[in-house]
Amino acid sequence: MKLLLIPESNSLSHVTKCLAVRESLLCRGHEVILAVSSSNSPFLKQNGIPHEVISDIQERDGAGLPTVEWFRRTDDIVKTIRDEVDLLERCGPDRVLGVFRFTARASAKLAGIPYDSLICGCMLPESKDALGFADGEEGSVFQKAILDGFYRYGAAKLNVALKFFGLDRIDDMRSMLHGERTFLWDFPEFFRFPNDAGVTHVGPVSWNRWPYDDADMGPVEETSRPVAIVSFGTCMKDIAITERIMGLLNKMGYFVVLAAGGQKDVLNAVLPSSSVMTCKLAPIDKLLPLASLVVTHGGQLTIFEALHHQVPVAVIPFQPEQAHNGVCLERIGCGVRLVPSAPFQGNSRVYTDRFKEMADDAIMRKIRDLTENSETAKNLAAIKSVLDTYKGAEAIADVMEAG
Repeated sequence: MKLLLIPESNSLSHVTKCLAVRESLLCRGHEVILAVSSSNSPFLKQNGIPHEVISDIQERDGAGLPTVEWFRRTDDIVKTIRDEVDLLERCGPDRVLGVFRFTARASAKLAGIPYDSLICGCMLPESKDALGFADGEEGSVFQKAILDGFYRYGAAKLNVALKFFGLDRIDDMRSMLHGERTFLWDFPEFFRFPNDAGVTHVGPVSWNRWPYDDADMGPVEETSRPVAIVSFGTCMKDIAITERIMGLLNKMGYFVVLAAGGQKDVLNAVLPSSSVMTCKLAPIDKLLPLASLVVTHGGQLTIFEALHHQVPVAVIPFQPEQAHNGVCLERIGCGVRLVPSAPFQGNSRVYTDRFKEMADDAIMRKIRDLTENSETAKNLAAIKSVLDTYKGAEAIADVMEAG
């Protein structure tokens, strides 16, 4: 069987999910084609992974989350769909798997090739949560109205391109993230999702072959301090926030490891010391077994890795999906939001400004309330037992191999 894997370009985590599925399929003897945007091509070249390069609506602004700019120009959407169709006709896969990809469903339809999707539950139209807000929290109705308006805007723009190709219209741009078979990389205990939505929970899809730093683990292994990992992913950053939270963690007695996510300016802004270790790309799989806390932007890849190792998580988000992951962590008693809920209207400053307004004592108190609560360890153990029942990429490969 020949399969095409195609992720949206806004996060390397989407690319690595494809790499995890690719490895599972290759081990079973299938032919796998991976297609990415030009911005992600260097990462794959660095790792010696063959791939195709195609256009992406995300290239309009390079944003780490869906924005108005992704959908503003019909010409960009049409070009991306055409490029995908050309690739499909040239490569002739038996099936396509899109990861958070807004255009591939249309392209596969035009090429007459079955299309599957890998996505998180909060980015499907069946989700009724107000992203970043707990049930009944002040501002949740306003936030939901804002995001629903954005989803309708994206649909209206996509509909112009869909009509151009003679395809059916949609009412919500998130409809394009559904496939004939829709796989969710989250799990029901974490994110609530309707039981009748016709999706398959495969659980976290992880790939641990990053070009990690050849880090000396001695200081982490030998420190008498608890270890905290600070990780804001590969595309989100705020140097002032990074420096502040690391300083507070040091004040609380932690040995802090900065995982800079490949971002040189973040790495260069923080000096190593007797209580600070810095990594351009941190070997998270080696660090998490030694960690007592993870402070993160709220990306699900980082969160699920932490939960697998029973490490509590504190979230400082940069966008609504990440903020909602903080809500989900609080719901299962395994994490805390370090930023109060705030309506997002397209600018990450709504979160960073709220964090900067918080007093140091309030931030440290939130962390202590999480880590010193005897229930936290029990909750983490319960969630690990749930995660152990999922096999992520292998589950997807099982279904795709079955045809």
